[in-house]
Parts: sequence; structure tokens; C-alpha cells
Amino acid sequence: MVLAITSFLLLSFTGGVQQIFTGVQEKLFFLSFEHLYQDSQKLSNAQQKELTLRIADGQVTNGQESLSIPDSVRPNQTYSIEFSPAGGNSSLEKLTFTTKDGSVSYQLYIGSGRYKKTEN
Repeated sequence: MVLAITSFLLLSFTGGVQQIFTGVQEKLFFLSFEHLYQDSQKLSNAQQKELTLRIADGQVTNGQESLSIPDSVRPNQTYSIEFSPAGGNSSLEKLTFTTKDGSVSYQLYIGSGRYKKTEN
């Protein structure tokens, strides 16, 4: 009986820890994604050449840096964002990622490289 109760408590605690770990991993991914987006914009401007930020196949990459997408985060489709030599993007695209608890969207603003983040 004691073993059953101990096992139950241990499994309950492990599930809670796993949930917290997944939440932290997702938050770190989105922070890293935002930095990679901004770094890609700056890099395009500094090198004075076009740069593409691609979201596909479990990673986000600009050809020089890449970021793995955690298993708990899924982009709704493959995305490709072009940055001009001036550093601005040429897309009004809305990037949406689905998580276990909802979704996170980035509405891109053309030219400025800025975005609006929405969490649902």
C-alpha cells in the first residue's frame, strides 16, 4: 500500500515537473525566435544583401544561424521571410505556432521588420 501511494505521488510530481519544463522550453524558444528574427534583420542590413529566414523541418534558420523548434511547438505551415539589404522585410505575413496550451502569432509589419505578438 505504501509503495502504491509513493509511486502515485512520484508519478504525479514527475508529470508536474515535465509540464513546467515544457512551458519553460516553449518560452525560451519564442524568446530565441524573436532574437533570431531581429538578428536576421540586422545581419541583412550589415551585409547589405538579401537574407531569408525560413521556418520548416523542425528549425528556424537564416542560413548562418539556426534554432531548433521544440516538439511541443508546431508552426502552422512552412514560412519564408525575405529581408532586403536595408534590413526590412517584404511580407505582411502572420506567423502562427501552435502549442499544447494554445497558439502564438506574430503579425509582421512590412518594411520595418517589426511585429506584433499575440498569445491565445
